[in-house]
This record gives sequence, C-alpha cells and structure tokens, in this order.
Amino acid sequence: MKIEEFISRYKNHPILFIGIGISLRYLDNSYTWDGLLKKISFDLKENDEYYLDIKSKCFHNNKFDFLKIASILEKDFNEQLQDDRRGKFERINDIFYENMQNGKNLSRFKIYIAEIFSSLMFKEEKKEDLKELRKIRKNIGSIITTNYDSLIENFFEFNKLVGNNILLSNPYGSVYKIHGCHQ
Repeated sequence: MKIEEFISRYKNHPILFIGIGISLRYLDNSYTWDGLLKKISFDLKENDEYYLDIKSKCFHNNKFDFLKIASILEKDFNEQLQDDRRGKFERINDIFYENMQNGKNLSRFKIYIAEIFSSLMFKEEKKEDLKELRKIRKNIGSIITTNYDSLIENFFEFNKLVGNNILLSNPYGSVYKIHGCHQ
C-alpha cells in the first residue's frame, strides 16, 4: 500500500511523527546522531580514530552515550577553533565573534552544526518519490519531528514551531520540532 492511499483513508487529518529516516532517505547531507558526530570529529581532526577514541570512553550499559560524546567533542571543537582563529573554520569563528559582539554567546560547535544543516541536498534518484510524497500534504494535519534539518517544513510548506513546550498549540499545518532546529 502506498502512503498516499493509507493517509487518504482517514476522515480527519492525522498528525505524523517523522524521524531521521525520512531525511536519510531523501537527502545526501543527512546524518544519524552517530554519523553527525563522526563527521564533525573528522572535519576537526581529519582522521577517524579521534572519534573512535572519544566514543570508546562513552560506552556504558552496553550502549554508547552520544550526549557525552557530543559534550567531549564540543569542548574540543570550541577549544581548537579558539586556538586557530584563521584556520579552516574561520567562517565559524567569524559568526561566533559577531554574535559575541552583539551580546549573544553561542557555541562554535553548535554554529557548525547549524551550518551543516543549512542547506538541503536532495538525492537525485529520489526526485520522483518526492513528487508522490508531496501529494499527501493536504491530508496531514501536522507533523512532529526530532530532526534538526528543514526538510519537512520546506517540503510540506508547514509552519515551524520549535521546542517541546509548544506541542499541539497550533494543530494544523505545523511542524513541531521538539528537539530544536538548525535555525
């Protein structure tokens, strides 16, 4: 059964929960939590072992603690950029210092994550699939997502609401980004 057929059966407009799988399916520049941290660590140190060393320190109860991995990586990332003002991350430092001049303290690490997700690079082989997916927009009330990228709100042309304290405050035509957004 196609998703269009499934959703069109509803008398009311359902609220969908969409996770990272949709971004991984349609975007070349989408990452799992692990993949994103691995990419950032490689971009920072230009070797895979740096990330694996951090990851090995964050294994508890038979699973990796990605929040802890991210915290260690963020600390290292911010320190390295501070020590290398004009290096390959000069643009991130420029944004950081511009914000600091305006009284806004942002993490260089988080600025870089926002940069990674700032554009959408669609997979060429999924263009027809995307046309079909767009057809279901009229049958969806709203969407809840944990994704940081802007695929859903741009693709479906829904209003973006960020944070989990606004959940279901405006039920129709909204994307609830409960874990935040790159913007």
